[in-house]
Amino acid sequence: MKHHLTLVLILFLITHCLWAQSKQVAITMDDLPFVMEISLEQTQQNTRKLLSHFRAYNMPVVGFVNEQKLMKLNEIDARVALLESWLEAGQLLGNHTFSHPDFNTTSLEDYKTDFLKGEIIISQLCNKYNQTQKYFRFPFLHAGPDSLKKAEFEIFLKAQGYENAPVTIDNEDYIFNKAYVNAYKKKDSKTMKMIGEAYLQYVSAMIDYHEELTQQVMGSPIRHIFLCHANQINADYFDKVADLFKAKGYTFITLEAALQDEVYQEPENYIGKGGFSWLHRWRITKKLPFKIKEPEIPEEIMRLYNN
Repeated sequence: MKHHLTLVLILFLITHCLWAQSKQVAITMDDLPFVMEISLEQTQQNTRKLLSHFRAYNMPVVGFVNEQKLMKLNEIDARVALLESWLEAGQLLGNHTFSHPDFNTTSLEDYKTDFLKGEIIISQLCNKYNQTQKYFRFPFLHAGPDSLKKAEFEIFLKAQGYENAPVTIDNEDYIFNKAYVNAYKKKDSKTMKMIGEAYLQYVSAMIDYHEELTQQVMGSPIRHIFLCHANQINADYFDKVADLFKAKGYTFITLEAALQDEVYQEPENYIGKGGFSWLHRWRITKKLPFKIKEPEIPEEIMRLYNN
């Protein structure tokens, strides 16, 4: 009996070590060049902050661009330069459509047109910097409200030479960011600090939640893909977000490396209007129950967001 318990303990420790050693994550950042801008000058400053965080942690990142955000009178060249600074820093750019339309409510042809408009500038920049990978991210993670529309766009995407960038660790940083920016405008540093600390606690809980969900759905570690946004709170706190991942045993990998995980070849048959992690899409495909509750955003943060 004692020998049996020792063997069980050894197997547990081996499994735990393998799990810890297998923790890898690719970082992706949506809505470039920036969300909830205050001024071009501040966006330039925050872009430099983000890139410095990536450089400090040797972190490869793909930034998904909405080219409509570049179209501001007398600022187009400066905004294109913001994207070019990502490529100069060794990061990658992806297509997030031109105007961030909702696939659920946009016709297929209009969505294709918006997609093509969304690659005009970034294609030129990527060619200049020899970026050959072509990645696409669905706005709102809405990937097809019905089977025909979903299948037809997947065919179109492949024909354009793009690979979809799924998400396994999602988070609602935009809620924290709105509250944070509002506090910034009021020069309320105390509230900003409170929101920043709450954001880090939330991200930590979301990482743990998606790890548990991975175990439930896949039964083994996967190479994760993390979604966040180019915004003020990440410009100020992404070094601490990186520390969270490192403290939990993660190493940072490229999106290309993450997508080589066999999990991304798993059938994903979710049809509907929801926008959520591919772990839930695989769970639904496998007809597995929803066993664990997602971490909630604190009431105070929601109050600030709604105000």
